[in-house]
Amino acid sequence: MLFNSSAMIGQYRPLESYMHAIDARVKILPVLLLLILILFTDSTIFYLSMLLLISALLFYSGVDKQIAKDNFKPLLLFVAFTSVYHLVFSGRESEVLFTLFSVSLYKGAVLSAVYYSLRLLLFLSAAFFITLTCSPSELSEAVTKLLRPLKVLKFPLSDFSLILFISIRFIPILYEEFNTIKNAQKIRGVDFSGSFITKILNLKSLLIPLFLSAIRRADALSEALMVRGYNSANTRTFYTTHYLSYIDIIFLTLSVSFIIILYYFIG
Repeated sequence: MLFNSSAMIGQYRPLESYMHAIDARVKILPVLLLLILILFTDSTIFYLSMLLLISALLFYSGVDKQIAKDNFKPLLLFVAFTSVYHLVFSGRESEVLFTLFSVSLYKGAVLSAVYYSLRLLLFLSAAFFITLTCSPSELSEAVTKLLRPLKVLKFPLSDFSLILFISIRFIPILYEEFNTIKNAQKIRGVDFSGSFITKILNLKSLLIPLFLSAIRRADALSEALMVRGYNSANTRTFYTTHYLSYIDIIFLTLSVSFIIILYYFIG
């Protein structure tokens, strides 16, 4: 692996477990169904049940607990920011729970903060379950096969699958480049400590070199594709062929059935 630090958010963890062995398509379909259903419900019980289910699947996948924590820690700040936003700006037409120093807390604001925070956590947990247990090539191949019916509508499936695979592969590469640039800037005397405003201002010394590096890599990649004679009009084949096993079918049936039944009764 190019980058193996546990701090790399959402990076694939190659392990030998039941969750890793399941076909990527079988994992994507229930997650896709779940992400659609949670847009139509505000049930806290449904959200918590799905969070517990995904947490159990991640635990059963063999992914180290510390790695899972490192993946969620940076995003919990974003979830906290979302909660504060709803507490301050939402539910002003609802009942006032209490007022402190002329600042009122509304019942609707609390409910919105809970709903949207749990919904966001559920989105992130589902995304982590997929990316931590599926390699970039497996994800790209699975999405390509699932979208194959769109060929009837002249959808550029080959180009889309190539873009998706390259995008996923570029994430750890750019992350490593980011760390390299940051260390180089520290050696040059750039101080990334201090106040929040100072840190934001110093980001330009990281983002501009990173942006230029990404452009250079993209140019090199495009030239490599041209040299190899890539043509999106040609019929593309897969390096490996995957067939759904009976274990895949059982997992897909049970997971989809569980999600639908739980949504029907408490969603």
